[in-house]
Amino acid sequence: MKKRTGYTVDSIFVLVLFAVFAVTVLFVLMSGAGVYKDTQSVMTERYQERTALSYITAKVNHYDSKDKIYVTEIDGAQALAIDELMGGTDYTTYIYCYEGSIMEIMVEKGQEFELKDGLDIIEAKSLEFDVSENLIKITCVGENGTTAFATLHVESQLGGDEA
Repeated sequence: MKKRTGYTVDSIFVLVLFAVFAVTVLFVLMSGAGVYKDTQSVMTERYQERTALSYITAKVNHYDSKDKIYVTEIDGAQALAIDELMGGTDYTTYIYCYEGSIMEIMVEKGQEFELKDGLDIIEAKSLEFDVSENLIKITCVGENGTTAFATLHVESQLGGDEA
């Protein structure tokens, strides 16, 4: 009896083709996982700065009116101050960076406080406010050293009211 070799060649060709397909799929999956990991790493690095800027931007937009928002200095730290009237009493909210965290504190206007008394918002190396006419440029450096900034137009007359 004579064996048919045609089926054997066809079977080997199909198996080799399947193996090439499997290796290609594996390569594409590994490449995709690497891209996902890199993207996730960048997003995690930028999270702190973006979150801090979004928080401050929302605060400024909410409270923006004439003579309510200004940049000041408290115990050597630059702070964004937001004045508001609640229940007949004037309050000031300060947003600043202290010991690796962006902090916020609300006190009765003119009341003294210590920077450590604020509430931690998010970790960051630094937070700076540059004022030019009715613009505030906010620069935030995250704990891993990446920098993000936002520029806001405000109705307030920006000045240096002292706390």
